[in-house]
Amino acid sequence: MSNNYEQEVCNILKETAIHQKLKELKERTKTTGHITGNEFAFDVCSDGRITEIIEGGVLGVNPDVIHKECNYQIDLSFHSHPTDNSYPSSYDFLSDMDYRIRIASCVYGAKDDKVTCYRTSDEFKNKFKPILDEASQEYLKLDEAYERATDLKEKSKLFEQKWIAQEKYENIIDKIRLNIVNNIYPNIDNIDKMSTYDSYKDRDPKFGNFGDVWIKDCGKI
Repeated sequence: MSNNYEQEVCNILKETAIHQKLKELKERTKTTGHITGNEFAFDVCSDGRITEIIEGGVLGVNPDVIHKECNYQIDLSFHSHPTDNSYPSSYDFLSDMDYRIRIASCVYGAKDDKVTCYRTSDEFKNKFKPILDEASQEYLKLDEAYERATDLKEKSKLFEQKWIAQEKYENIIDKIRLNIVNNIYPNIDNIDKMSTYDSYKDRDPKFGNFGDVWIKDCGKI
């Protein structure tokens, strides 16, 4: 993986317009997010536009509305952790891969008052993105057929097929998360150990280039 963005990303965050929007994200997270638990997010589009800041919920923020505003051509994607530190979750890495963020994804953590940026490699994206998309489309196709079906026997059959497709999709998500995390923490080598990731990243957050992913500590805003 190229080290160019890994080395430059923290300087990119200092650019005036991005820095100002990042300060706004921080303030909204600290004044509102710490009470509601809601995350906030914004994008820097590949054409230079910076989106508005959107508010999510306690389980995260759905960035699709701002990704769509960028026509899914995104240089930088930012979100906040209102009650946690700035180290990315395994699902944060998954989102970076899924949306093919060009430069980096970054997270502001209210707990440590810092920003961490990270990126999955192009090779990793090219390997797993098509597999994830195929499983997602398979599930959606069956879900649509199930909703349209009126015959009870057919509906029952489609429900079973949909359940199997959903389980397949979730297993692929788990495989991708585990693959990424295993680059950083080799001891987490099976899905049963994934629950230890949070304690690992809180106790011993690791930064650097790990092959399929790099993680950069960009410090305080």
